[in-house]
Amino acid sequence: MTATSYKGAKLSRPLVLAIDLDPTFPQSDPEARADLFALFEAHLDDVRLVYMSNGSADQLIQLAADAELPVPEVFMADAGTTVLKGDGSGAIEPLQRNIIQLWPGNDAVENAIKEIEGLELQPDGALCRETVKANSAEALEALREKAQQLGCHLERCGEDLYFVFPYGVEKGTTLGRFLVEANINPNNVLSIGEVIGDMCLFGRGWRGAVFAHAPAELREDASRFHNVVILEHSGAEGVLEALRAHGWLEMAAQAS
Repeated sequence: MTATSYKGAKLSRPLVLAIDLDPTFPQSDPEARADLFALFEAHLDDVRLVYMSNGSADQLIQLAADAELPVPEVFMADAGTTVLKGDGSGAIEPLQRNIIQLWPGNDAVENAIKEIEGLELQPDGALCRETVKANSAEALEALREKAQQLGCHLERCGEDLYFVFPYGVEKGTTLGRFLVEANINPNNVLSIGEVIGDMCLFGRGWRGAVFAHAPAELREDASRFHNVVILEHSGAEGVLEALRAHGWLEMAAQAS
């Protein structure tokens, strides 16, 4: 049973929920899941969902299906470099096309770094991203220089692991561009992160939160933003906690 009952809670204003998904969501407390889904169902016209992941689109879509989540407006996969319509009808344009135009191509990136000692390409499969392991500070500096030459940038995604992205593209900027193109008020946006690279979601004019299971590094860094909440829970209960903390919920009166 959840520590706080959200049964009967209502939204006080429209909501765009951009949430980084991982396997913790299918494991959510059943009561919290029921309360969250009831909230979405009661406000169908006021809730827009964006599901995000560092993983592939196929993995993200399957994860959402396994968790029996509502159909979103957007699937934002491959750490913001793949952007698909939630109904499965294809890419969101011109957003996806603009990302592709900024990317020099996987072959160009692979050829540029394959001769650098201390760099190891990792299995990725993304259309506009490569993942590289840097085994030394010298190798990392060489990778950074090559990325700049190609018109790309780096983002750390794990121990000695780095994403090579098209310049100016990651989850935060992709979400921001989607909001602009969809004419969405940033005051209605809540983004919830859970991995190291999700710092890019914060400090952009909308509200944020960090799931309880996130790495300590993300939790510490994100706590420096006044409009980011460090949650005590993950999954559905964490989403409800974040909504309440940021004033989205009108809680139902509880019987004494």
